Amino acid sequence: MLFNKNKLEDKVSSTLYDLTHLEINTIIKDEMCASKAPSSARLILHNLASNYDQKLISLGDKYNKYFDTPLVGGGNLFRGVRIKEGSGYDSFKELSERAHSAGILLKENKVRIASREDHLDADVMMLQRIETISNDIRRILTMKGVDPCKADPDNSDNFDFDDPDSINTFRFMTGREAQKHELKLDLRQLMVIKKANDIGTEKVVLQTIIGMDGDITTRISQAFADKPIPFINGMHDEAISISVKFWKTLIQVVLKLGERLIGL
Repeated sequence: MLFNKNKLEDKVSSTLYDLTHLEINTIIKDEMCASKAPSSARLILHNLASNYDQKLISLGDKYNKYFDTPLVGGGNLFRGVRIKEGSGYDSFKELSERAHSAGILLKENKVRIASREDHLDADVMMLQRIETISNDIRRILTMKGVDPCKADPDNSDNFDFDDPDSINTFRFMTGREAQKHELKLDLRQLMVIKKANDIGTEKVVLQTIIGMDGDITTRISQAFADKPIPFINGMHDEAISISVKFWKTLIQVVLKLGERLIGL
């Protein structure tokens, strides 16, 4: 009973921390799709894996001219020959390993590449983002009770979500059928996945984090700091103002919820 109580308190504490720290990101994107993000965690992960895959391919094409490395089997320089095409544990493991290898390759050749590429450091950071978030997702997928398809791998009804055919089948299931295979995530795990998908592989030019203790941290990308755009600065400031107004109400709700849980 003590273990369960401590576990509940840890979950409440971590959730309270996440909800009481406001983060505002301003992203510059070349093109936008007006489609709404899927509600299914499985499909959100599949979107994210596809975005990471395409980013590795595009970066591989960009830097291919600087290397004479033969591409075995016709694979891409950074993406290699793709083995897993889904969005399960092994798919994100492959993405993480490819991003890690690509980052090392660029760092080792930074001196001769940097003079010809303005965005080398940003691309290295992008590879680090893909590696780090892919590893975070892998840890979530291995947590007890998260993936029902791993609970009983011999069950013929379970799918292999590293296989794109399983994902396509899952996509067109009824809600009741799909629920059997859906990930069982707590609030914090779901927030990690949704945030990763929201940011994707986009360039975050401005980021402001506000803590309930009053600490405010603003990060600005070097490229944007060198050539700031007043319109984007104004939009970021307005987003902060709107978010803070909503956040004040949210904090009161969270505090009342925490008081009730502690009382129980």
